[in-house]
Amino acid sequence: MASISYLFYRFPDKDPQWLTEHKMAMVSNKFLGAVCVNIGFYKHLRYSSSIMQHQIGAYVDELLEAKRVAGTARDYWTTISDPPKCLPDIVESFVGAIFLDSDFNYQVVIDFFERNVKWYFEDMSIYDTFANNHPCTHLHTLMQTTYGCTNYRLMAKEIEYLETSDRKEVVAAVMIHNDIVSHSRGKSGRYARVRAAQRAIEAIDGLAPFEFRGRFGCDCHLDKLQEEEGEEQAVAVDCGV
Repeated sequence: MASISYLFYRFPDKDPQWLTEHKMAMVSNKFLGAVCVNIGFYKHLRYSSSIMQHQIGAYVDELLEAKRVAGTARDYWTTISDPPKCLPDIVESFVGAIFLDSDFNYQVVIDFFERNVKWYFEDMSIYDTFANNHPCTHLHTLMQTTYGCTNYRLMAKEIEYLETSDRKEVVAAVMIHNDIVSHSRGKSGRYARVRAAQRAIEAIDGLAPFEFRGRFGCDCHLDKLQEEEGEEQAVAVDCGV
């Protein structure tokens, strides 16, 4: 909410697509992992896994080196590997905890945002292409811009197992012209959608437009062309041509 409010009031002339894409950078695991290290939260994580210790140590070293080399650049965190998931989880949990402990005083969240987040995003233009690296956004761009297809869906649905109501999973799928191209399952709809989108990209990326149309029977772009031709003819009639 703090990130969205910041963007909405600072850029009142931007459309919803722009706001959504730039919000993704602010709330991404990639950024929150960097915040976790910069604040020093990672030093207080308790774990007994040598693998986790190695992953966190490698990420911290890579981030601090990128920060040193970057100098005054504020997007240095975008140039390195993704953090171990536990690091952004710490930041999200901490923000939730201070909100709860303050008896739901939203100002404490704003204060955290002002201290630890805002500085990185005072110039949002440096994140104009950030969303393109996200599988869901990449899939939408590929479908609409490269193939001109509008008849597709990226969906997710929670399912329960009959043997126990406590066990639940989310199934996500990408459907193009009623053809299921990819699917994924997991406990989180967010990550199931990301995996499904990535698998769909791998399945269709590289296809020439005519190959895509032949494989899925897609005529979306043809419908658009026919509509545009009809509009041109209507204009011509109105003009007495």
